Amino acid sequence: MFHKFIDKLEQKTRRIVAILYLAAKKYEQIDGAQRAGAFAFDAFFALFPLIILFVTVASVFIDRDTAGKTVIAYVEHYVPIKGEMQRYIFDTAGGVVKTRGPAGVVAFLMLVWAAIQFFTIVITTTNRAWGIKDHNWWRLPLKSLILLGISSIAIVVGIAMPILTMMVRGWLFSAPAILSWLYGWGSLIVPLLVVFLGLSIFYQLAPRRLMRFAEVWAAALCATVLLWASQSLFVIYLKSFAMLNAIYGAFGGIMALLLWIYLSGIIFIFGACLCAAQSETISLTAHPREQT
Repeated sequence: MFHKFIDKLEQKTRRIVAILYLAAKKYEQIDGAQRAGAFAFDAFFALFPLIILFVTVASVFIDRDTAGKTVIAYVEHYVPIKGEMQRYIFDTAGGVVKTRGPAGVVAFLMLVWAAIQFFTIVITTTNRAWGIKDHNWWRLPLKSLILLGISSIAIVVGIAMPILTMMVRGWLFSAPAILSWLYGWGSLIVPLLVVFLGLSIFYQLAPRRLMRFAEVWAAALCATVLLWASQSLFVIYLKSFAMLNAIYGAFGGIMALLLWIYLSGIIFIFGACLCAAQSETISLTAHPREQT
């Protein structure tokens, strides 16, 4: 019984190592580092227009000042930059939000263009990881807009959650200690769950083929864990090793943000390669004769 368990463990370990090796090979073949650079540029270019539009949407339900603070706080939660760098970036974002009225149409056009470019990078990179041809000239931007709409809905829901927690926080303080404990754990788990579900949706919809959740959840979970771990390490790096402010001055926060988005792009693209590698490994395992 024990020997069978050891054999199964060895088989699973070899399979995981094979999948990771194949994913790394695919990442190199599709020039993942360069595509992560394009990912970072388009994501950074779309950041402020996204903030403006989400504030505009949230203003329908709450007052503008609260909407601006809530949206910026939501973005801050997913950016591992603290102190002076964070204040520089998000004070600038706050200033942009205050002038969103006359810039609304311009921001919308910038968002649409930048989002199409951003999701184009995501879709084409994922398809190349799978070895699939890209969509034609009209389906690719259409699919990009669909992914933008889904992402917008997910982010709006994520923005609404802190508002709801603020509404019930006072009640929790007067509730039993177990509820406060659950609230603390929920504050940690919910953001990770949002990232996991978002990655799962991207990995399912981006390829030009029908994907099942069973084919993507492991890669999405791996990417979520890597993002969480890299976020913690990135904070330590900025505090202990980085000298971005000394080198870039006032632009140190922007460089830190670009570096974090670039690292996130690497993890996202590697996750797409991991999906393809897992599917290919399972296929070869199920049909070993096809290898020859």
